[in-house]
Amino acid sequence: MSEPDFSLDFLDQEVTIDSSWSNKRSAVRYLRNDIRAAIKIHSLWFPRLFPVALRDISSRGAAVFSEKKLGKNKRICLYLLFNDSARFDIQAVVVHCDHANGRYGIKFDNIEQSLAEHLLHTQTDLLFS
Repeated sequence: MSEPDFSLDFLDQEVTIDSSWSNKRSAVRYLRNDIRAAIKIHSLWFPRLFPVALRDISSRGAAVFSEKKLGKNKRICLYLLFNDSARFDIQAVVVHCDHANGRYGIKFDNIEQSLAEHLLHTQTDLLFS
């Protein structure tokens, strides 16, 4: 009687991802409702600061809801205030606009390692996007 073949050849197979898969994010996005956020629009004449609702956030970017319209490719600063009084001021650019629903995608100028660590250490619920 021969022994069954328990080889792991299937691990050598090439993995293909369906091209309709739209989530191409390269960092874990945390769903947080305990962080206060505001955006400052860069302008020489009329800089504006207004609150936004944070949808999700990572070390590379964030998704926000805003009643104020933001323009694509607009330079901004995202201000974050955590419940433990930690503050982050992050230079970024608006890369996605959904004016009808007030949703915007923001890409940070740099990978924010200290923000990533703080997000991980202050995360209370395991909610990811």
